[in-house]
Amino acid sequence: MTNKQYKGFQEILGHYELIRKQSPKGISISRKENKLYLQFKTRNKPRSTYAINEPFTISGLNHALDKALLVTEKLNSYESESDFWEWFEENIKQINKNTINDFITIEQAIITVRKDFFNSKDKRGLKRLESCKSDLDSYVRVNEMYFNKLPENKIISYQILYDTLFSYCDDKYQKKFQDCLSAFIRLCKLNNLDKISKKLEKFKISKDKQISEKKIEIQAPLTLSEFLLLREKVINTNNCYQEEREFWLWIFSLQIIYALRLGELLSIKNLDTSYKPSEDKTIKSNDNTLFKAISDTKNKSNYLVIGDFRENKDKTAKTGFKICIPLIPPEYPNLFELLEIKQNIPRFIHRLKNYERHILINHARQNLENWTNKHLHKKITQTHTNRRLGNANGIAMGLPDSLRAKTLGHSIDVNYRYYQNFDSQLIIDLFESSKKHKQPIPFQLAVKLVEQKLQNIPQDETDKIKPLMWELLKDIYQVDLPDYLF
Repeated sequence: MTNKQYKGFQEILGHYELIRKQSPKGISISRKENKLYLQFKTRNKPRSTYAINEPFTISGLNHALDKALLVTEKLNSYESESDFWEWFEENIKQINKNTINDFITIEQAIITVRKDFFNSKDKRGLKRLESCKSDLDSYVRVNEMYFNKLPENKIISYQILYDTLFSYCDDKYQKKFQDCLSAFIRLCKLNNLDKISKKLEKFKISKDKQISEKKIEIQAPLTLSEFLLLREKVINTNNCYQEEREFWLWIFSLQIIYALRLGELLSIKNLDTSYKPSEDKTIKSNDNTLFKAISDTKNKSNYLVIGDFRENKDKTAKTGFKICIPLIPPEYPNLFELLEIKQNIPRFIHRLKNYERHILINHARQNLENWTNKHLHKKITQTHTNRRLGNANGIAMGLPDSLRAKTLGHSIDVNYRYYQNFDSQLIIDLFESSKKHKQPIPFQLAVKLVEQKLQNIPQDETDKIKPLMWELLKDIYQVDLPDYLF
């Protein structure tokens, strides 16, 4: 009996060494007596040891490795320390078991929803059938079209659902936002993920407040030269609404310079006054960093601070507190002055602060659509196009992926998926800019050029060449590529 126990313990020790070698870079798995721990550091805390509620067993070691991988992923994408530690308590220490439901994957959760849908009756009281086209179409319309946007191989979490939801539609008043939200809440409730569903439910609004949007057609991205041309033509339009036009062009200019969501404009902390986080009574912070007012002509760095809330405590900043870097491409070093950012702050700041978020978004969208249709002869209906242009400007100035994603306020993976659908002309502009300024081609541009080249190769050859091309890019740029590229 003693010999069996000894061999069993030796087996655990051997597995322990194997698991430790597989742990991701920056995170160590350690043990103290019969408990397992993770060692890592965050942006604001030195490397320390944290309990993960796993025993020193074969199963516990396997779970510890799963948790180490989850922590690595979260450390690369979290927005604030408080968010990270709340997530750590729920998902790693498993204070609330329902939050992760024993590490259920999104794929497993979707299977549960599908079974529930086809095991229930429709509004007429008839049993749904997978073989029935109308029933299958109903499932796709209310569930599958939204679930397809999720990475099925990932462990289900609030952050993944949140990022996917707001990447699909940034305006909670839009019907398509609420439809997607309903599908994600359904996904959580049917899998007993009560805490996640409660967090998502705070974004629900009544149907009478929803905006019925027209079906949005695929549209080309906006280039900086096009925006400057648009700005010139709109300003020089001969009618009596000069200040009105200049206000909205200033709004769009701020979006482009900092790659902002429209709602985030309402939560800017340092447009006309300097800002210290430690002096902000709405948050608890010991950060004494001084961020000068953007309107200050002596302020050359022009770092912009987005807070969690606007002055009336309305939460308009989707990802909370963040610092935004001005995205100035080398072709336009004077872009800040060219767009008259500073001089227009005293003129328009009070008007901006008094806007309701959904009204600001609707008016901005209407103006962008009308002006681009009239002056550029192409209809742009999404104000997120300005964010994508800001992202392109960040690539042109050589800003690393992590900093651009941080400025935009989301993870690197979301930046890959949703904010780099550049058209051919924009890719050419970025390429020519890199050549002109004797800079290496930015990584994101290299990815786009490879994708374009692969489109001209027959499918059977592409399947063989594609993985090799991505591996080559990984070796050249020394970065990890998102799974969906392979």
